[in-house]
Amino acid sequence: MDYSEIDSAKRYLDELKGCNLAGVGRASSLAWFLFVKEDDEYALHLQTGFRVVVDDSIYFTSSDIFLPSEIVENAECFNFENFDWDVQGNNRYDEKAKLFSGKYSFNLCVSEVSLNQFGDLLIQLSGAVKIEVFVNASRGECWRFFKRNSDNHLVITGEGIENDYPIY
Repeated sequence: MDYSEIDSAKRYLDELKGCNLAGVGRASSLAWFLFVKEDDEYALHLQTGFRVVVDDSIYFTSSDIFLPSEIVENAECFNFENFDWDVQGNNRYDEKAKLFSGKYSFNLCVSEVSLNQFGDLLIQLSGAVKIEVFVNASRGECWRFFKRNSDNHLVITGEGIENDYPIY
């Protein structure tokens, strides 16, 4: 990405500042984070590497989607060859996201957002919590950010910003 693209994307991402994290989940291997500010809702969809960090420790990551939850893994009849990660609640991501939601009750406010030239994203939240997103593909969509019910989506690919992204 060139500097004008980065600046444009940062201006759009600045909408996140002051938002509260309102939800965490997934649809198959797509992880999502929902943010709210007054009557506006913003979504972050991730199909790339990421991690949620709390107090400088990794809390959960994108790879956890493909690992069994503790309950599933500790079941007497567990067999990794038959493990279905896509069933809601079966994987470590679902388990950790639920614990995270319960622990923080979504009282986390976005204080800072940064983006680098590769499209890696850092969202700093209150409570020493951050979401770190890493572009891990040379092509194709890695992540997108958008205001709900809007056609303006910031789409980051391995090659930069998707061509039809509106410039702000």
